[in-house]
Amino acid sequence: MSRLSDKSKDLKQSGIRSASVKCAAIGGINLGQGVCDIPVIAPIKQAAYDAIERDKSIYSPYNGIRSLRFALAEKIKQFNRINAEPDTQIMVSHGSTGAYVCAINALFNAGDEVILFEPFYGYHKNILELNGITVKSVAINLQTLSIDMDEVRAAVTPLTRGMVICTPNNPTGKVYSQQELLALGNIARENDLYMITDEIYEYITYPGYEHVSIASLEDHFERTLTISGFSKTFNMTGWRLGYVSGPQEIIEKMSLLQDLIYVCPPTPLQYACITALNVDEEYYTNLAQEFLTKRDHVVQTLNDLGFKVPLPQGAYYLMADISELGLGDDEAVASYLLDNAKVASVPGRSFHLDKNKGHNIIRICYALREEKINMALEQITKALA
Repeated sequence: MSRLSDKSKDLKQSGIRSASVKCAAIGGINLGQGVCDIPVIAPIKQAAYDAIERDKSIYSPYNGIRSLRFALAEKIKQFNRINAEPDTQIMVSHGSTGAYVCAINALFNAGDEVILFEPFYGYHKNILELNGITVKSVAINLQTLSIDMDEVRAAVTPLTRGMVICTPNNPTGKVYSQQELLALGNIARENDLYMITDEIYEYITYPGYEHVSIASLEDHFERTLTISGFSKTFNMTGWRLGYVSGPQEIIEKMSLLQDLIYVCPPTPLQYACITALNVDEEYYTNLAQEFLTKRDHVVQTLNDLGFKVPLPQGAYYLMADISELGLGDDEAVASYLLDNAKVASVPGRSFHLDKNKGHNIIRICYALREEKINMALEQITKALA
């Protein structure tokens, strides 16, 4: 028997995962996938050891342990300026992706339309399409990292039910301004749309830019699910712990869906993440400064080599224009860098709905340790000499 479900039969490995697999096979340096190899700090690791030692090994409540939800409520209030009730308006999730999966299943039906901003994070699109939801896209201007609100309004149809916002943005490095978020929120209100915001990079913003959560503005909490997590801030992508806040009736359904799909997030690691939320403010300052230093070095080096790189405003990704390298399109350049520099990047078409777009750009991630970044840049420089 070889029959597959309609959902699964057309699934293919994402461009990001594909780049990572090929890079690992040749022992290269992976600037494709958003993985940070900086160690988790000792107090958080110790808290995980302690939780395991204390046999915190059984299922947690399906919406996460209560003490973590209360700690998250305080973090969300102080940093995101959102008042969320820990027992009814916050859910700890199996990674931020797990929160997103539950959100999609709670809010939308097959045949609904959802707007993404392009270039987009491929998993946002793929999970929507897996559930029979039609994806509409609105372009992010890669030179100015801006959005045309008239294009957003034009994308809305009677079938549109929501929009997904990623800020700071993967893959462009865009940080949505308060003015942009208010404009998007007004469009959502006028058209009775839900908003899902992926804010996993919220602590990584650069001078002149500030993270703003749309759910903190005006009345937008009532139509917004704010998703974040521990992966990027604390360098623990493999721990698979995220969280989401939003209206009680939606969080309740998402928690029931999580119980069905994942049962619960990893219990001992939830206890460790209470410790993570209690780090000093200096931790976050140093985190942003470390990525700022790497951003400036990577952007300058790539520009000197003939790439054209808009300056990222946040997160740790950049979209590099390859038009003047003379090596072909995005897939050709990504293959060339992998074969000749042993450095992985991701072709730009991976982040577009229309696969005829993005052929002049590649995504590069600068999340790795500084010495690996420097080695990768040296290898790219030699390959392009």
